[in-house]
Amino acid sequence: MSQSNAESISQPNSSSELSHYEVLQVAPNANFDEIRKSYQSLALRLHPDKMPNSKGSFDRDSVTIDFVRIDEAWKVLRDVDSRRVYDAELMQRTFREEYFVNENLTGNDFQLHEGKDYRYHVCRCGGLYVLPEGLTSGDKCYLSCDECSLVVEMA
Repeated sequence: MSQSNAESISQPNSSSELSHYEVLQVAPNANFDEIRKSYQSLALRLHPDKMPNSKGSFDRDSVTIDFVRIDEAWKVLRDVDSRRVYDAELMQRTFREEYFVNENLTGNDFQLHEGKDYRYHVCRCGGLYVLPEGLTSGDKCYLSCDECSLVVEMA
């Protein structure tokens, strides 16, 4: 990995921060093995203890921040449930325009996942609409199914 790729992890992406997928340099539809391989490769290259001791070619603080971001991204994306919640939150942040709404839902239409801290509604395809954390009852948002292209409005 070149120094410019390593630096790109700590640089914000225009108006928002890099997603966990961008940090790990994988596609959002990457499977577990692809994410794991990318994490391992980046962690080996950017681990602060693996960097040269001279101050000439890199900034140790930046490398440490990059390594921490890589580790945080891995911790979220390696777990199926935390990745599902993250994907729902990421999707909510990226909605910028009106979408065709398949169904209008309220907070009462969502069930609490047993043993987990998220609420969901089952799509007609069998996928899930997952409520982003911190959403209050009066908030309006659009949710995309994690399996198909259907969108619902939650108000």
